[in-house]
Amino acid sequence: MSDRVPNPRIVPAGDGPRGASPDAADVFAILVQEQAERLLAYLRATVPPSSVDDLFQEAVLVAWRRLGDYDRSRPFGAWMRGIARNLVMDHLSRLGRERPTDDALLDAIEHRAQEHDGADREEFRARLERLDECVAALPEEYRSVIHHCYRLDAPLARIAAEAGASVEAIKKRLQRARGMIAACMERKGATA
Repeated sequence: MSDRVPNPRIVPAGDGPRGASPDAADVFAILVQEQAERLLAYLRATVPPSSVDDLFQEAVLVAWRRLGDYDRSRPFGAWMRGIARNLVMDHLSRLGRERPTDDALLDAIEHRAQEHDGADREEFRARLERLDECVAALPEEYRSVIHHCYRLDAPLARIAAEAGASVEAIKKRLQRARGMIAACMERKGATA
């Protein structure tokens, strides 16, 4: 059984929900990464180890395609686990198994995950606020390169051309900017 978290960045650009903004994939990937360990714990408790990674990836794809159905007033993790539960039941029926495991174990995993959902959401919002503050505090040349690279997803060559600098100089600015952001986040009490 692998302890690694499968990569949630498997979402094809054109295969998402209708009307999704370009930032939606980034936000979605962050939310999935935040919930990955709990989703994997659920899957490990319900299916054979050889099926865990595939079902994780399938749950991510289904969630991405159905993102428009997500009710933002509910915890994202619970929604993802609901999708996973349906996939697990389908998977196990294909294998000819009625019950994957004891319902009490599944309920315990879900209860434990729900305890953390609310706290995680508040912590995530607080970290985003600190991150925004740290980015806003950067000198303009660094703030601009961060904006173009991460918000606009611009290629380094285009950023360099617009800034009148070499690609290597832009890479160095990004490296310095990330270092300044990390130091700022640490001062504010959060790891970047």
